[in-house]
Amino acid sequence: MLLLLTALATTTTLHAADTLPWDTAYIDAQTYIDNLADSVQSATRSFQGPGPILVHFEAEIDRDSTDYFAWEIADDQQFESIIITYRETDIDYTFDETGTYYARFNTKRIGEDGDGSYSEVYTIKITESLLQIPNLITPDSPSGTNQVFKVKYQSLVSFEMWVYNRWGQQLFHTKDPAQGWDGTQNGRSVPTGAYYYLIKARGTDGITYNKKGDINVLRTKKMENSTIN
Repeated sequence: MLLLLTALATTTTLHAADTLPWDTAYIDAQTYIDNLADSVQSATRSFQGPGPILVHFEAEIDRDSTDYFAWEIADDQQFESIIITYRETDIDYTFDETGTYYARFNTKRIGEDGDGSYSEVYTIKITESLLQIPNLITPDSPSGTNQVFKVKYQSLVSFEMWVYNRWGQQLFHTKDPAQGWDGTQNGRSVPTGAYYYLIKARGTDGITYNKKGDINVLRTKKMENSTIN
């Protein structure tokens, strides 16, 4: 029985040549691990990192000789507390709450007594949520660092951020925590000064975040003829 559990930007599926049954799982996690890549750990049958995460489980069996088959997902390693059972060979399941989960493929051949046979267990651990907010950006920094106001995050199931100037005019809005404000208004650079953010978010662990504060924009080059406030 061959398998693969990965955290890759591309879909990977591993087949066992001329051997049944086989099972595999893959994760396309790149969309949310770009800014916290060091928090993700993956191995052959385990994944640990921020959620929510969609996992695809896939198996192949000889249906002519199989009486029962199902993917089982549980929150205990002994599978005494099964969350859900899918009578399918291919499933997609989203893990959107903090915790450790276990998945296995269960098969029973025609004429077999008892519980049948199981694959090895996949382990998926969703870490607790995190939201860290900077208070200073330098949009024209020669080093290219700290040019965008962007949060550091993990395991968020919802997110919304607004940026305002001191008169309450909205300069930026996003629902994607991977996006940030580049220190512009309508495509034009804003001058050095204090700006303001409002952030509302919710983590996979149920924690809600309601954050507001200052963003200090510091420019290293003098802006000529700037009329933006």
